[in-house]
Amino acid sequence: MWSPEREAEAPAGGDPAGLPLPEWEEDEERMSFLFSAFKRSREVNSTDWDSKMGFWAPLVLSHSRRQGVVRLRLRDLQEAFQRKGSVPLGLATVLQDLLRRGELQRESDFMASVDSSWISWGVGVFLLKPLKWTLSNVLGDNKVPAEEVLVAVELLKVRA
Repeated sequence: MWSPEREAEAPAGGDPAGLPLPEWEEDEERMSFLFSAFKRSREVNSTDWDSKMGFWAPLVLSHSRRQGVVRLRLRDLQEAFQRKGSVPLGLATVLQDLLRRGELQRESDFMASVDSSWISWGVGVFLLKPLKWTLSNVLGDNKVPAEEVLVAVELLKVRA
């Protein structure tokens, strides 16, 4: 069970979410694999892709939950998950996947959906959002900038 006292007692470089992860300190080979970049396509090696995603996606969300934050930035996560001077090279891919699955949302998109009428909401959801998604995937511009603020949707609902 996480507690502020236990997190303060955690060794430097341990799990930033305060959870005990045996491989975080002990298994160098596993950690090297987890900190390496994702392949460009999941189809290249779906087992490796799924293993990394299965580790990082829940860790990102649990870290946010334990820190009590609903706004995330890639740069902050890279600092939080730093281990022995290395940052996880695949965090941007993890955030892209969480965005695609709807577990995260860009703050700008979230704020636009909050401040809109039914008509503008409908145009945004049924026209603009699919158009943006299509263009970003076709043009390959679906990167998550280090400073872009993302909102953890489920965490926000819980806090609301």
